[in-house]
Amino acid sequence: MSEHKAIKDYLNTVGEQIRWKRARASVLLELEQHLSDQRDAFADEGCDDAERMAVEEMGDPVMLGTQLDGIHRPKPQKCLLVLTILFAVVCAFLRVWLTADYCYLAINPLKTLLSVCLGCAALLGGYFLDYSFLARYGKKFYVGALIFGVLMLYCSPKVNNVSYYTRYVASFFPVVYAAWFYTCRNKGWLGIFSAVAGGIPLCLICLVAPSIWGALLLVIVGLVLFVVAAQKDWFSIGKGKTALVVAAGVISMAAAACGTALTSNRFLIRWENFLHPERDPLGHSYAAMMVKNVLSGSRWLGEGQLNSEFGSVPVEALLPNCETDFLLTTLIYKLGWIPFILLVTAFAVLLCWLAVRCIRQRSQFGKMVALSVLIPFCLRTIMGIALSLGHILTSVSFPFFVGNLQMVLDMGMVGLVLSVFRQDGIAQNTEGVLRKRLHFQLIDSEGLLISYK
Repeated sequence: MSEHKAIKDYLNTVGEQIRWKRARASVLLELEQHLSDQRDAFADEGCDDAERMAVEEMGDPVMLGTQLDGIHRPKPQKCLLVLTILFAVVCAFLRVWLTADYCYLAINPLKTLLSVCLGCAALLGGYFLDYSFLARYGKKFYVGALIFGVLMLYCSPKVNNVSYYTRYVASFFPVVYAAWFYTCRNKGWLGIFSAVAGGIPLCLICLVAPSIWGALLLVIVGLVLFVVAAQKDWFSIGKGKTALVVAAGVISMAAAACGTALTSNRFLIRWENFLHPERDPLGHSYAAMMVKNVLSGSRWLGEGQLNSEFGSVPVEALLPNCETDFLLTTLIYKLGWIPFILLVTAFAVLLCWLAVRCIRQRSQFGKMVALSVLIPFCLRTIMGIALSLGHILTSVSFPFFVGNLQMVLDMGMVGLVLSVFRQDGIAQNTEGVLRKRLHFQLIDSEGLLISYK
């Protein structure tokens, strides 16, 4: 029998039993390592046909392959898929219903229906996607995202001096950075430098757009990834040193943020209006004051009633961007506080469910990808609620609820997270199954009997 032919034939037979192609390669690689170690052990004992003995010791390949197929299976995420689709459908219905009598502000039902269909396609596309390609081609994916981001800066139309589509591209930057970050692991101080340097071009694109919110999300996600890296010592320089780097980064960014805040009149004005909107009711705080006036006339259930000082002015004329940025405020006024609380609670349940699954994730890269999606979702949720209640620091849309294109992107991102959860089965440890097959004895250099079972 030719060299390694017995092991090769054994692996082929086992592989034929494993139906999940995504898991097959990694399982066979681990099995091959076990067989090679077993063969070498028999060879050290002086056995003439060590390879054949190693294969026979492992047992029937069909039975072993069946066992491995049983533990390496995709984990369907049906409940999360259904909950996501239901939430998207409810949000789309509310967008159309709440603005139906707003004349030129009314949201087009056909476009909304199309966005739901495209969103479901994006959700399922992300769900069945092999997210590991982001790790395998992390650098190429990063370079491609940079090129695309720069092109959008020059090709995208300008709306209020903002590159319109660049802000949507920037929503993917945390995932792009997570892929880049993963390529820097186990490279010591060079890896840390590369990880930090990789975030700078992405931030610059956000700032040029400009999308301050996009840059802020990228920085926050980067800090969280560094904290996780410090716990796992991904850069192989020691947990303490990595933690010091993270602490230094946090202090530096906090100092830079404080310095910018103290020297920027625009930021100071925005922060003052955030805290005390009543000081400039007809200027920068007009929207905040109108939101508060609308909310003051809202009820727990049912349509509200505006104060008498506004006479018969319709709410759509009183509240700016009532069909987009302040659509949640419109929901409160037209349907009441209880539907608003139910909607926010439903999305909070979805986020908590995803967060718990993310924490339990065994794949390092899978956890990084999930975090890079969930952190922006959580922050957008908080800021979107604050905006709808009249606390306006920046314009951030509530996930799924505002914008047809944004909903499609949101559903695609959730699909990517569910892809991570679905493929968590590939992180199952094959060791337990293989060890049940191993039962051989060796004599070490000290003459002691070693038994492997």
